[in-house]
Amino acid sequence: MIDKLEARLPRLTVFRPETREFMAETWHSDHSARRMGSGRYEWVTNLKPIGIDGLLHFSLKRKQNDPHEGEHKLELFDTGYKTFSELLGQIGSVIEGPADDLELMRIDLCADLHGVPVDWFFNRLRVKFKRVCYEIGERKYGRMGKNGIQTINYGKKPNVVRAYDKVAELGDQLKKKNRKLSPDAHKLTLESEFGVSESDTITRIERQFGGGRIPMQIDSVGKLLSLPDFNPFTNIEIVNGSGAGIPPLKECGLDTWLTGTRLRELRDEMGIQQFNRWLNANSAGNGARYRKTYSPFLEPVFDGVVTSTTLFEVYRASVERQLAA
Repeated sequence: MIDKLEARLPRLTVFRPETREFMAETWHSDHSARRMGSGRYEWVTNLKPIGIDGLLHFSLKRKQNDPHEGEHKLELFDTGYKTFSELLGQIGSVIEGPADDLELMRIDLCADLHGVPVDWFFNRLRVKFKRVCYEIGERKYGRMGKNGIQTINYGKKPNVVRAYDKVAELGDQLKKKNRKLSPDAHKLTLESEFGVSESDTITRIERQFGGGRIPMQIDSVGKLLSLPDFNPFTNIEIVNGSGAGIPPLKECGLDTWLTGTRLRELRDEMGIQQFNRWLNANSAGNGARYRKTYSPFLEPVFDGVVTSTTLFEVYRASVERQLAA
């Protein structure tokens, strides 16, 4: 699905009357919430008050030899919850004229894999970036408390591949929404707001394109109709195997970590059947106890198989629904 969209607005863009009026009020407003500063643009304003889920970045600041000086940017929010026709409607509420030829400045395309935890991808996801032939993108990941890996990032902005815990991300959004409620209001839930539960497992694989490196097949608003035939994950390789993720040292302690990682190495060297026989022979028949104790190092956190083909099929199905509605 389309999870993020930013479009370039030409210098001489004709804005809708309501948008022009709102911009004029914003420019003369003393309220900081209406007009925000920006490093690259003259000012930025949130268009929510006129029914548009997005930010308008007004007039790119002067920079030597920059052909885009004076142009604007429309940054749309919550695009994953909107159909393509609704996205066109949002753009059409801001500017006069057709949107098909508007150049894209950023687009995030993603696929949601249900029942597959982020940890499963930690030792299986490989990303190749074309800047340097066969360069493997640098992997960075983050954890929160004892919830395990929640995000894995490859590459550098604005061109990034990331895998993250979608339920955890929605949970963070929910906390922010609940903080804005009055004390007497009923608390919102994941089910009521997003249609998911805390027990759900959803990993989102996302490919972010930007910085003038959006593929020509999808570099304008009108070309988004061809998204079902465009594979954003061609630089992703998913290596399947029986290896589990490795818990961090701080969570399990040095002794457990050292024993668990060594057992994992032996299992990978010997193969699962020979390793089980070896473990039983060298533990007085207590191989099952060792496998249970060190299961976080030895057992896969997901039984199924996800391939690059699976990833593309899930993405294509979601984007087809978004474009057809």
